[in-house]
Amino acid sequence: MLPFVLHGTYIAIARGCATVQPALVALAAMFVFSLVSHMEYRFLYPLLPIGFMYAAVSINSLVGGLSNNADAGSSDNVASAKPEGKSRRLWTVRNIVAYLLVTNVPAMLYLNLVHQRGVIDVIAYLRTEAQSRRVEDIGFLMPCHSTPYYSHLHQSTPMWFLSCEPPLEKSALATHYWEANDFEVDPVGFMHRIFSSDQKSAASSHSDTLDTVNRRYEPGQPRRRPSHLVLYECMAERIHSELAALGYGECARFFNTHFNGDSRRKGDVVVYRRPLKDTSRLKK
Repeated sequence: MLPFVLHGTYIAIARGCATVQPALVALAAMFVFSLVSHMEYRFLYPLLPIGFMYAAVSINSLVGGLSNNADAGSSDNVASAKPEGKSRRLWTVRNIVAYLLVTNVPAMLYLNLVHQRGVIDVIAYLRTEAQSRRVEDIGFLMPCHSTPYYSHLHQSTPMWFLSCEPPLEKSALATHYWEANDFEVDPVGFMHRIFSSDQKSAASSHSDTLDTVNRRYEPGQPRRRPSHLVLYECMAERIHSELAALGYGECARFFNTHFNGDSRRKGDVVVYRRPLKDTSRLKK
């Protein structure tokens, strides 16, 4: 679609067959978004209708022609003029539809069915395990919000993930503590700090019971070792020996992506499990 958007913008400027004000608004919005350190693709979604408008100008020019005498700045003066013979032979409606299907459908299928599917598959696996009462609680040693949460699990299973809440005041940014960042810098030291050696003491001190759902800990607060840990392969390789020392063994692995721009999210999604002590509770 992008080639049609760029071509349509050029046509609008060169022939004056459509207003260029929306294009200027889109460019200004992208410039402002580029100045912000936090960027997400969804920030650009409101600009898509503008792109579609110029894509329509391009497609209409290619298959039906635009009047060169249209009033400048008016998007309503789109006339059907006789198209150029060469453009007519190449850019028919059928050819354009075929081009859009060939360039978009494979990408759509790959991005929806293959790319980053591991973060969905792992929750489906944990849901099945929880339904079979083989899960006590779950900890996600991943960059925060890497996976869906209770919206996909649909079980009253206690879970927690590494905190990443921003500070309320910008002045506190330099000294603010993020569990996710602490874990990335020193994963072994972080695990020694939060997984208390005295599990009974940690549970009683923080009202940490197996019936507490959606448990929240203060950042850096000690907690009991969960029955299941979920992490990316790139991190699992760094702390494999430490996980083994804590009694965890790999129980499941899910393909996630062929490529990822975030070095913290590379590789498969791996699930580690420790032997369940209170098996009588799980069989009730």
